[in-house]
Amino acid sequence: MMIRRRQRPTSPAPPLDNDDLLSEILLRLPAQPSSLPRASLICTRWRRLVSDPGFHRRFRARHRKPPLLGFFSQYALEPIFTPALDPPDRIPASRVCWRPPGDWGDDCEFLGFRHGRAVLFNLIHRSLMMLWDPVTGNRRAVEIPAASLGERIFHGAIRCVDGEWGHVHGDCHSS
Repeated sequence: MMIRRRQRPTSPAPPLDNDDLLSEILLRLPAQPSSLPRASLICTRWRRLVSDPGFHRRFRARHRKPPLLGFFSQYALEPIFTPALDPPDRIPASRVCWRPPGDWGDDCEFLGFRHGRAVLFNLIHRSLMMLWDPVTGNRRAVEIPAASLGERIFHGAIRCVDGEWGHVHGDCHSS
């Protein structure tokens, strides 16, 4: 007579060994500038998870609104950055430069900053403005309508719109 042994059911992997479950846990970290870099220092596996572009998209979608890092005020000729967060998330003012690198650097005037992008006016080619994302380095030149060319421009603003649906905040960083 043959004795059958009952097989033990296999236990599920511990939560931190399952990449999908660990990603879900990491998605719940606060949307502060230090959260993901600190998590990436735990081990190479965590670094791989938090540096994945798909994870970044889900992280942004979950937290919707990024924290206010600081603001620009223009009391003198040059705008001054004032950090808004406490350490370890505070961005020192010395690390933030409103001038874009390259050909526009010294020939532009700061008009405004919104949704993480700067609006700059070209002092040489007075028919151009530039939208600049200092985080990604993306720049887009925008022509000023001919009817406005004789006017002095003091301020500029960014408005996230889509012709068909109106305001599409959240997706505006890609268009």
